[in-house]
Amino acid sequence: MPRVYQSLVIDAPVEEVWERIRNFHDFSWAPSVVESCVAEGKGEGTSVGSGRRINDVFVDTMITHSDADRRYQYRIDEGPSPVAPKETRNYVGDIHLLPITDQNRTFAEYSAHWESDNADAEKFIDGVYAALLKDLAAQFK
Repeated sequence: MPRVYQSLVIDAPVEEVWERIRNFHDFSWAPSVVESCVAEGKGEGTSVGSGRRINDVFVDTMITHSDADRRYQYRIDEGPSPVAPKETRNYVGDIHLLPITDQNRTFAEYSAHWESDNADAEKFIDGVYAALLKDLAAQFK
């Protein structure tokens, strides 16, 4: 089962960072990666089952959301190769924030796992997640 993992430290309190990203429908914090993010279906941006369409290419559905854990997970319903449904199955993406209490900073991690025979998916997703975290950290400089 392929996996990707990216992490970094953000120079801001975890509560501030979570408030910035907790809405599944709001990707304004990632301007170098996301040109458009439109809510799909019913549900608010913090409701399990809510959907989003990113850059008119990806369609994701939120499968967990926890303010207490500062985490949400989602699946990809539609996407381009190498993460198209015919190439990638059971995709679970996960963004999670943890406090670094002695410095009042945030440890942010973005990860995913899925089933696929396409080796290109791992490199593709790894690059996307690294860019997303870089954009997120830039929001607090």
